[in-house]
Parts: sequence; structure tokens; C-alpha cells
Amino acid sequence: MTVPDRVLDAGRFPTGAKWLVVGALVVLWVSARYVAIPEIWSLLDRAEVLGAAATSGTPSVEAGDGAYTKVYTAAYAVSLAPAVTGVLLYLLWRVRHTAEERFPTPFLLALAALVTCQVASVAAGWGDPYTGSALEEELEGAGISLWARGAVERGWYVGYAGLALGAAALAFAFTRPARHQPRWTLALVPVAVAVPWAALAGPYL
Repeated sequence: MTVPDRVLDAGRFPTGAKWLVVGALVVLWVSARYVAIPEIWSLLDRAEVLGAAATSGTPSVEAGDGAYTKVYTAAYAVSLAPAVTGVLLYLLWRVRHTAEERFPTPFLLALAALVTCQVASVAAGWGDPYTGSALEEELEGAGISLWARGAVERGWYVGYAGLALGAAALAFAFTRPARHQPRWTLALVPVAVAVPWAALAGPYL
């Protein structure tokens, strides 16, 4: 049995329980994709701490970069939040356990839920394949204010780059000796996530 097989131990679930878990994850994905994420977009648009774009109107050129960066940064962080939470959860697990130990069932289910939410976040960036709506149209349909759409859209798309680089950093960390993997992860993943945010931020106008 390989290490991933031993750690995940999918055979722990009887057939009925497997289908129950799969069904719950499907419901979670639909709820995240079509209910939670549009609501999060709306919260980013209305949040006072981010400038309340929905009610404050288009910012001036002088104030625009700061206001735009706040919303862009928040959208970027939210788009990656499930993946980052999963990595942190795994690192906490590794404090007291080895890389070869079997995940407890609650821990495994929590990781599966986070992966599902991250997939829903990625899918939201593709738009709606059933209506042909792109992300910009999805944001408009969710009632996001005109100028905030650009910031949220950019943050969400740059999140793809953050995911790709973060996954590459994590994959490299897991090629290191098991006892050094948490340190490599802590050293590489934050940098991999920060680089796309900084490099692709762009100006307000």
C-alpha cells in the first residue's frame, strides 16, 4: 500500500457511507458555487472596511488605487481561502503526526470539504456554462457595482496563478525528506501565493 493510500484509507467507508459523503460534497459544491460565492462578492462590494464600493460611488483617481487594491486583495484572498486553510490544517496535523499516519475521519472530511469549496471557487471564475455567462456577467448579475467588478474579477483570476504556484511549491516541498516538509511548506507556499498578487495587481485606471 502506498503512502497516499494508507493516509487517505478510502476503504474505511462502507459503500453506503461513500455515497452519502459524495452526495454531501455535491450539495456543498452547488451551495458554495451558486449561493455562498455570489454572496461573498456582494459582501466585498458592500464592506465598509474595503471602501463600500456599492454605496460610495466611483472613487477619484487620487483615491482609486488604494480603494481598488483593497477590493482586489480581498477577492484574491477569498478565492484562495479554502486551499490556504487546507494547507494550514495539514501543517497543524503534522505538528503531532508523521507523514505516513492515517488521517482521522473528521480530518479527512474537513479536507474534502475544503477541496470542494476550492473547486467551486475555481469554477466560479469560469462563469456559468449553462447560461454562457462569463465571470464579469456573473458579477453584474450578482449586483456588484461597476468599478468593483474589475477588482473582484482580477482578484479571482489572479487567484488561478496563486493556486498554480502554490501547488507547485507544495509539490516541491513534498519531495523533501518527511521531517523537513513542514518547514519547506512554510517557506515556499507564502511566497508562491504572494508573488502573483503583487505582480498582477495592476493600477486602478
